[in-house]
Amino acid sequence: MAQSTWILVCDASRARLFQERTDGTGLSQLQTFDHSESRAHARDLMSDANGRKPVGPVPAGPNHGGQGGAYGRPGAEPDTDPKEVEAQKFARQLAEVLEKGLNEHAYERLVLVAPPHFLGTMRGTVGAQVKKRLEVTIDKDLTNIDQHELVKRLQSL
Repeated sequence: MAQSTWILVCDASRARLFQERTDGTGLSQLQTFDHSESRAHARDLMSDANGRKPVGPVPAGPNHGGQGGAYGRPGAEPDTDPKEVEAQKFARQLAEVLEKGLNEHAYERLVLVAPPHFLGTMRGTVGAQVKKRLEVTIDKDLTNIDQHELVKRLQSL
C-alpha cells in the first residue's frame, strides 16, 4: 500500500490541506481553513483600553489634603500581542486537524509549508506523534498561489 502524504500550506490566517495523489499526478485539496481574526487590526481584537488612567497631576481636593501633584500611571500593555494570540489559536485548530487525521490513519507523512514565524508556532503546537510524521518543513509563504503553481513549486523544492 502506498504511503499517503498530507501537505499543509498555511500562514497565520488561512490554510489549505492537500493530499498527494497516490498515482503521483499531483495534489487533491482536502480542506481549506480561514481565520479572519488573524487579519484584523490589533486594536479591533482588544476589548478595552487596558485600564488606562490619565497621566499627569491629580487635582487637589478635600480628600487629598488640599495638595495636588500625585501622578496617575499609564495603562499596562497586554502581555502578548493580540494578533499573536489569534495566530496561536489558529495553529491549535490546525494541529487538532492534523492529530485527528493521524488518529484516523489518513496519512503517514506530513509536509508543512508556512512563513518562518508561523512555521515555528506550528512546530511548537503539534503533538509528538504528528512531529514524528513530519517529513519536510518549508519556510515559505505559498498561501496565495493557485494549486497548479503550488504543485510546481513543491516539486522544485
